[in-house]
Amino acid sequence: MNMETLKLFRDVAALKSISKAARKSHLTQSALSQQLKSWENMLGTELLSRSNRGAELTEAGSIAEKYAVQICKLYDDMMTEIQQLQSVRRQLSIYAISEVCSYALPCTLYEVKRQFPDCRITLNEGTSSNIEEHLLLEEGDIGFISGPSSKTELSSHKVFSDKVMLVAGQNVLCPDKITIADLPRYPLIWFAHHRAVECAMQNMLEETPKLNVLYNLESIEAVKLAAIKGHGMAFLPYMAIKKELYGKQLRIVHIDNFQVHNDIYIVKKKNQRCDEDIKQLLRSMEKMLVDTLC
Repeated sequence: MNMETLKLFRDVAALKSISKAARKSHLTQSALSQQLKSWENMLGTELLSRSNRGAELTEAGSIAEKYAVQICKLYDDMMTEIQQLQSVRRQLSIYAISEVCSYALPCTLYEVKRQFPDCRITLNEGTSSNIEEHLLLEEGDIGFISGPSSKTELSSHKVFSDKVMLVAGQNVLCPDKITIADLPRYPLIWFAHHRAVECAMQNMLEETPKLNVLYNLESIEAVKLAAIKGHGMAFLPYMAIKKELYGKQLRIVHIDNFQVHNDIYIVKKKNQRCDEDIKQLLRSMEKMLVDTLC
């Protein structure tokens, strides 16, 4: 006896007709009758009383029907839960720092979605340390952070690098080139998560110059708008200001002998628990990443 036979018997019992159940299942009447007869032989009792008027349940058949309905329902519930579990596993959760989330990944994710149309992708923004915590808790499949991860449970490797430029609004009175010693003379709008800028200054100078920071902002877009309005200079990732530079809303202020490169690392948990579909998707994404960045 298998589930197909059990479901066929359930249908015969409900329709009180072998021929109607056969048509419903796209079987011949003789094929369905043979399956039912085989099950009756296995149970050692007749389940159906067959006549020209149809098929009636015997006393044993009534008992069999009661359990057949329950078993079929349990089987269908099991298959539904398994399918839901498989569906959940086909969800890709990505965490990325602000500039990567907003300006680099959307084009890549478009290509990923074209190759894997059934996969649901979520992209979440966070700081580098915050992203690492999410991955350690297995709340995300992959992350993009600034610099390599120091967490031993995570693996990371560099995928691309972006310049961080000092920019000013077109109407701000300042030279096109300054020294690092000149920087404290100008008001700055500071992006709160400028780890790459802070590291570059520490590596170049014994002491980080005391900067004239007007205020810190959590959003790159807010910093960019403040710089365009002429409130102050700002260090901003090049990928976030390409349009504004081209449209002459912002201009680059070069700092003599000082360049900041924000190295972006892809990071994921070692021995990550995910199914083969997600692993294949992640491998494909890493291969296409550099060629598809916005």
